[in-house]
Amino acid sequence: MIVARSFARIHETNLKKQGVLPLWFADKADYARIGSGDIVETEGLTDLLNGKEDATVTLKVTKLNGETFDISTKHTMSKDQLKWLRAGSALNHIRSQMQ
Repeated sequence: MIVARSFARIHETNLKKQGVLPLWFADKADYARIGSGDIVETEGLTDLLNGKEDATVTLKVTKLNGETFDISTKHTMSKDQLKWLRAGSALNHIRSQMQ
């Protein structure tokens, strides 16, 4: 998984084909809220991988001082691209379909 403020379209597609989940910060300003040493956990990723159509992935950030907050993200994964992610890559998915 990679979280960014934005992706070039071809880069985002290549990540998806390689089985990497590209996530966008819902609010680009949230990028600056995460610092070195912070612990970042995901919430909602299982729902997304299990095909829940309206699933969202939230980042739970724990600062060094113990403060916690959530950051909303968004994705552009289609149903077919989620199959690639579950298989580990587009090639893995295609290979599994041929067997």
